[in-house]
Amino acid sequence: MRGRKSKPLEGLNQHNFESLLKTSGNARERRRYLAFAHLQDGRSFTEASKMVKVKLRTLMNWVQNFRKRGIEGLKDQSGRGAKPHLSNETLEAFRQSVFELQAGRQGGRIKGRDILRLMEEKFGVRVSRSSMYDTLKRADIVWITGRSQHPKASTEAQEAFKKTLDKK
Repeated sequence: MRGRKSKPLEGLNQHNFESLLKTSGNARERRRYLAFAHLQDGRSFTEASKMVKVKLRTLMNWVQNFRKRGIEGLKDQSGRGAKPHLSNETLEAFRQSVFELQAGRQGGRIKGRDILRLMEEKFGVRVSRSSMYDTLKRADIVWITGRSQHPKASTEAQEAFKKTLDKK
């Protein structure tokens, strides 16, 4: 069986893929290291892909990543899902902006649409309501609030009422 011929991999012999294979805790990385150990032993791309039971295109993607970034290209990439709309660096500024918005209210509380407007105007991010609540959760803002106080409420009158209330 003849395998696919391609230009040789530079830097292939600089690494001991068998030892990396044994020490890696990630199963995906181990499979990649095993494929590259086969390539190191002189196997063709087709043979190596069959030995580790992946499609040839998958192995060629690994080879491409290895050529671009070296051994780091074979490590499992984190963050395969959707990226957050606000980075971790801007998350604290967002958190402070939400608290400032709440403090600037004269009675009442801020609503989800207020935060959506804040995110669009101040941070240039237009998101759905569910994404906004996910961002609040990432910013450690609990969206359960106590009852708001009316702007014309008198704290003295409330305290006087509490003192004269019959205790049961």
